[in-house]
Amino acid sequence: MGRAGGSEAVRFVRYRPVSAQGALRPPPVPLRGPGLRLVRPGDGVDAEVRAVAEAAVRLVVEVLAGTRPANQLSLVAVPAVCRAMAAPRGPAARGRRVVPPKVLSTRSQRPSPSVAETVAVVAVAGRVHALALRLEHRRGRWRCTALETTAP
Repeated sequence: MGRAGGSEAVRFVRYRPVSAQGALRPPPVPLRGPGLRLVRPGDGVDAEVRAVAEAAVRLVVEVLAGTRPANQLSLVAVPAVCRAMAAPRGPAARGRRVVPPKVLSTRSQRPSPSVAETVAVVAVAGRVHALALRLEHRRGRWRCTALETTAP
């Protein structure tokens, strides 16, 4: 569910609060298909990947909060992600106090040697959101190739 004119590299997901009754029901148990395996957070994630992932999360959160220009994502992201994040996402908060964004927690895993996936819980504009990044090792560097978030 991308935005009109958006790219497949970045996906903004609308947050839908769960009603009180829905919160009491246990979530459905997902079925595992053949070939899937459990990957614990941090499995095979070395210090370099962790550092790049945490830097990418910080940059993305600051861009979402409006405290950093989107062109600075080029340090850690491919051009498609940078273009999608630079697209206007609603009215600017002029004259209002900007609440500094916070990264509350991060988890990383490496499903393959050249791919790392990072999820984070972040606070943007005083609200808690989810953030997921896919990092791929290309031309000797780790780069964010896909991004999904519930942040506005």
